[in-house]
Amino acid sequence: MKHLRLRNLVGGLTLGAVLLLSSAGSVLAAPNQDGTTPPKTNTVSGPQSKPTVEPGSKDAKQTDRLGSTNLVKTDAAGKLQAAPTLAGSVANVDFQTPYNYCWKNLVYAPVYNSTSTTKYLQVRVYNQGTYHDIYTSVGAYSTAYPAFYGIDGDYYAYLYVWNGSYYQYDEYLSNKNVCKVDVTRTYNYSGWVQLKIQNTGTAYATQVSTELAPYPGSGTYTGTQYDYPTPGGAAIYRWFYVGTSPYGIVSSTYGSFNSPYLFSGDL
Repeated sequence: MKHLRLRNLVGGLTLGAVLLLSSAGSVLAAPNQDGTTPPKTNTVSGPQSKPTVEPGSKDAKQTDRLGSTNLVKTDAAGKLQAAPTLAGSVANVDFQTPYNYCWKNLVYAPVYNSTSTTKYLQVRVYNQGTYHDIYTSVGAYSTAYPAFYGIDGDYYAYLYVWNGSYYQYDEYLSNKNVCKVDVTRTYNYSGWVQLKIQNTGTAYATQVSTELAPYPGSGTYTGTQYDYPTPGGAAIYRWFYVGTSPYGIVSSTYGSFNSPYLFSGDL
């Protein structure tokens, strides 16, 4: 589900604004004594997972279209309809495992060239009833990263390689880009708040959690924390010590179109 782009506004919210917004995004705090023990030192636990390629860091440079394409048949959604009748796939130019990101709903569809010459490519991605083409090149023994922004849900990618006369079909892959990070409050007692952060989607995410109040002068300020929940993986548990003052905590997925989670209360 897509929401308003609130992430750029959150940093300037006052506690009063947090309390107002939290009535729609979360419930007020209630005592919680579930046997969990607040930490003495480490305030976070659970697996963190950052991609080996940072989003936006390796976008393939686009080139001019060299000619026509011998397209394979697909249905309206972009699914391959039948095995192509071409002479065969292009040897040694291959898709690699795609990277899905929450950031700008980016998908990298990497292509590795294990030949000794530069290859010219067309990569077409179908998503949400439309398609996007990227024309680029990949050097000898190198990987190119065609970048597709705004990809949400199921997508289908097709690789074509220039053979001197036209772009010839090489291969096909299907995948899914889902940005979904669930944040819940699992402990709320005796000056401590614990958030459970779980990536239930398929995309790499950076989750930014900030204690907006109490403020630094109170001696309980926790600040801004960054977590990298594993797609489809185990949860991260993040502790905040807020003391006895009214508090406000916001947690948002960096660069995504999802609404932030807002938590408030008075311990």
